Amino acid sequence: MSNFEFLKTIDTDLYKLISDAEKLYRDEYFEQSIIQTRRFAENVCKSLLGDKLIPDSTFDEALATLQDIYTKNIRQRELISDLYFLKAQGNASAHGKQVKQDGNIALDCIKRAFEVGINFAVFNGASSNIEKLEFSEETLVMGEKKTKSKLKEKYIAKKKTAKKNNQIYKKKKEQAKQYVYPSLVENKKSAKKINFIGGFILIILLACYIYMTFFN
Repeated sequence: MSNFEFLKTIDTDLYKLISDAEKLYRDEYFEQSIIQTRRFAENVCKSLLGDKLIPDSTFDEALATLQDIYTKNIRQRELISDLYFLKAQGNASAHGKQVKQDGNIALDCIKRAFEVGINFAVFNGASSNIEKLEFSEETLVMGEKKTKSKLKEKYIAKKKTAKKNNQIYKKKKEQAKQYVYPSLVENKKSAKKINFIGGFILIILLACYIYMTFFN
């Protein structure tokens, strides 16, 4: 399972690059995953340029050329923005002095790569149904059924805990419904006493009204 299955029929090399990024993320190699999304972005950029790509161009040069071409609509501008983001994060991870292993940045990179992949597919004549695809964090974390990973184990444990807590909550809610709170009205003697007092007060109020109306 992968969020990028749609790329298999469009560009197998790109699919391999980004599915490796997913696996690295799943194993909590976040920094390596970020770098892999940068590789994916660079290959997307150069593939989109086609015969306009100057041989031996760096990612910066290729991206600058693509930016000059892709300015016609919002989709193209969003693609350029995502490519620049992936390049910047990949460079920061590759050249950083310390290993940060930031899961949030890695997740953001894979999400951006997903949008890049969708746009790449559209620009290559893929079905418009691809645009309806949505990124799934569960698919990213769980991967294939047979695979094992630290993140997958954590995710499964978290889901089990949430399910257990939900079951406890429902049980307590049902127990609360079955409990009948005591009420004076439900006690026959108390009910008669309340009715008598209420009737007595009503008679006094009525007598006061008659006296003030006719005898005052």
